[in-house]
Amino acid sequence: MNGFEVQSDIDAAEARDLENKMNIRSLKFEKRAGGESKHLYTNDGMTVMGINENNLYAVFVSYIEIYNNTVYDLLDDTNGKTLQSKILREDAQRNMYINNVVEVEVKSAAEAYDLFNIGQKRKRMGHTVLNAVSSRSHSIFSIRLVQVIQQLQNTDGNLVIPECNMLKVSQLCLVDLAGSERCSRTKNTGIRLKEASNINNSLMTLRTCMEILRDNQLNNANRLVPYRDSRLTLLFKNYFEGEGCVHMIVCVNPASEDYEENMQVMKFAEISKNVKVNKGESRYTPYRKKIISKTITQTPSSSKVPPIIPPLIFGPQIPIVKLDLENIDACDAILARLLKVLKARKENAVAFERELTTREQNFRKQLIEINQENVISKHEIHNMKMILKQEKFRTQNYETKVLNLETVNDNLSSKADELQSVIRNLKCTIDEKDLKINQNLLEKERIRQRQVIEKEKLNQEVDAHLRRQREELHAQMQMKDIKLQKVKEILEKEDITLTQVKAENGSQTIVEANVSKTPTPSHHRNIATSGSRRRSRSAGDVWLEHNVIVPTELGTVLQPSMKKRKSITKLSKASDILNPKQSKYCLISQEPDVDGVMETKLYKADIIQTCGGGAQVVFNDVEALRQESPTGSPKKS
Repeated sequence: MNGFEVQSDIDAAEARDLENKMNIRSLKFEKRAGGESKHLYTNDGMTVMGINENNLYAVFVSYIEIYNNTVYDLLDDTNGKTLQSKILREDAQRNMYINNVVEVEVKSAAEAYDLFNIGQKRKRMGHTVLNAVSSRSHSIFSIRLVQVIQQLQNTDGNLVIPECNMLKVSQLCLVDLAGSERCSRTKNTGIRLKEASNINNSLMTLRTCMEILRDNQLNNANRLVPYRDSRLTLLFKNYFEGEGCVHMIVCVNPASEDYEENMQVMKFAEISKNVKVNKGESRYTPYRKKIISKTITQTPSSSKVPPIIPPLIFGPQIPIVKLDLENIDACDAILARLLKVLKARKENAVAFERELTTREQNFRKQLIEINQENVISKHEIHNMKMILKQEKFRTQNYETKVLNLETVNDNLSSKADELQSVIRNLKCTIDEKDLKINQNLLEKERIRQRQVIEKEKLNQEVDAHLRRQREELHAQMQMKDIKLQKVKEILEKEDITLTQVKAENGSQTIVEANVSKTPTPSHHRNIATSGSRRRSRSAGDVWLEHNVIVPTELGTVLQPSMKKRKSITKLSKASDILNPKQSKYCLISQEPDVDGVMETKLYKADIIQTCGGGAQVVFNDVEALRQESPTGSPKKS
């Protein structure tokens, strides 16, 4: 609960003893490790005027920091040097406060200054390239002034004690915001990089809240302000919503290297300056009283309702006597009437004495019963206090366990964040490798397409070259046909007899001319002779015809003649050569020559059986089959 508890003197003494046992108040007087503080407090002599002496005042201070978006108490000495994380909570009045934060009551400004120095020693600082002593967290030094009003003036202007305690609380928070950082300039890595990231995120959230507040004011909008995105803005959200007043002091560096940062800071300061916060009304702060919540068991005597006793009447009322001394008779009558009343009251005196004695005895009995009930109630109250102390101790243990579990949860969350960052880095690495693999595949595909295009170009060039050669051959054949037609026309003009003779002579001449136009006539004669000799000798042989490729039909008159043969396209079995019935081997190949004319070659060999059961192929002749133009020039040897 974000409030104060009004205690009795006994409870306050017990609370002070408990604080002394837990070494909480010792923070004000003990010097921590590191020696005495280098900063000494100097009183400026300022006093506050207009203090109401009828009121009670108390001052409490606390010092916290927000490190990596987690709240730590700089004055909490329960765990030694290790700072314990704290939780932000919301009270019944929707005010944000830090649960279980250490608030120390101070009696002077010097004590508050000593506590501030103790917290400064525990504050997280670091070294960067731009700053030797850089704040790595946002620190908040809070001062709370509590006022209890004891006396009030009534409608008549007199001082009266109020029916209930009236308590007011004022709070002043001095916030030291860590400066924004650019990692490209500070060269932060590891933990420093994580700290800088959290600092920049919290400052960005603060700026976003300011911008949305300003936009809501200008445009009369109702946009949601993201206070919960950061612990810093969530803690002070009530100040921006009208529960307080906010003042901001901006520090800039006049160096030219910091121009961009200074411009951003000044823009942020301008937006913050224009934000108007509606000031809330001052109200009394609720407080708690220690009340025994359990019902006290009533005794039989306490359950009886005392009877209503009527007031005592001592007879007739004594009249007011006014004597007129000038009228003696009237005075006698008045005195006689007064005497009569007095006699009547005297007669009732005995009965009144008996009644008084009876009432006195009854009152004594009631006092005895009340005293017994009081003793029983005190005993029950003592038992309840013991039970309450035990419950408080158990509650403190539970809160300690909750804090420890929250610390473990925070550690696990940080580890989970680190693992998530590792997973993201690995995913980035995998994506980069996949990208490289895809790039390599694309490059291979481009190379393959380039090769296909080049192959197509080569094929097109070869086709074009062959087409030109065919066109040239076709043109040569046409010229030869024209020449032959002219010779025919000349021969037809002569006589029939002479025509026949000349025709025979002309055919011989043409044959001789064709033979003379061949490059090596003797070679053709050798081939013809050799071919006839081979055909006559191989008339009864069995040939193994090996076609490496499917030969193209050239349309020649002369064709290979092998009556008995076995055709294969690939020598895959040894039995093809080892067959004793086969004695000849012929390898057929076909390829264009230098001029592009297709030529078929037959490589002939003998299959000779060896004494070891194998076979030997001995090549002994080559036949060439090709077509040539009869008008073509012979090749130079």
